[in-house]
Amino acid sequence: TMSLTKLNNQSLSAMTSAGLPVASGSVVQTVSATYTTATNITGTAKGSGTSTGLSITITPKSVTNKLLINCRCNFLLATHSNPWVSLEIHDGTSIVATDENGTVYINANGDEHNNKWLYPFMAFVTPSGSGAITYTVRAWKSGNAVTAQHGSIPSTISIQEIAG
Repeated sequence: TMSLTKLNNQSLSAMTSAGLPVASGSVVQTVSATYTTATNITGTAKGSGTSTGLSITITPKSVTNKLLINCRCNFLLATHSNPWVSLEIHDGTSIVATDENGTVYINANGDEHNNKWLYPFMAFVTPSGSGAITYTVRAWKSGNAVTAQHGSIPSTISIQEIAG
């Protein structure tokens, strides 16, 4: 019997490395990361966010592909009147995705205490180059203390490279 790893008398790895076309919209690769260290957020403006400590590196197979970034960050917002926090994804050179306005927002009168939030964020971006790219999740806030990964509650990020 012929092994499933043979096609026209060539190994599957030889066919893959030969550059067979990948259908547009197919997932080319997936990478993921988790971070659990509590990190104080001090940035107060878009473009100057504080790193949450969560980052991930991917080497795109092609600059014509797209990257689907899916992030879930955990935050603790201290007692304050109208606190909020927002995210931005930075590629080492520039911001590639952001929530323009404080997305996790509490319309509060100041008597709320230690609000914990799971912040989902998704972006579809074009890779900035063909080499390894490290994407860092940064946050900025309004109000009193904001802590990412408070109590070692994990934040996660994954990137799927999608064929263009």
